[in-house]
Amino acid sequence: MLRNGKHMVELQTETIVVIVISSIIILYLLKNNVQMKLAHRTEIKDARKDTSNRQRSVIKGQISEVIAPWSITAVNSVKELNFMGNPIDFVGFKGLDGEEEIEIKFIEIKSGKSRLTKNQRRIRDAVLAKRIEWVEVRVKDTEIEIEEKIIPL
Repeated sequence: MLRNGKHMVELQTETIVVIVISSIIILYLLKNNVQMKLAHRTEIKDARKDTSNRQRSVIKGQISEVIAPWSITAVNSVKELNFMGNPIDFVGFKGLDGEEEIEIKFIEIKSGKSRLTKNQRRIRDAVLAKRIEWVEVRVKDTEIEIEEKIIPL
């Protein structure tokens, strides 16, 4: 009987050890799960905040593009501006409203930390390097024929 009793005590001890180890593992996994959920919530909150900030920046930029023409001093009046939108916001024709000599201006509106895009920088560089020409295209009335006339500067 002692043998069976001793065997029972060993089984109970083994069972208790297994239960304790299992409980420790379960608690560890639960703790990690809670930490992951909290981290995930924080990441979602940060992403939403970042998205909101970016949306605000985009909206401010769009509003700036609408309001800016009235405060641009590169031209004499808003009537001298032609909106393009892409890749450059405006082309200005300073002096077009009067009889003075006309100056052509490429105008890009930026707000905050926004920068010129690669193509905008390329256009700026072409203007600065005076790689500009006048091209006149005429469509004939009776035929679908286009005649291009490039006038070198």
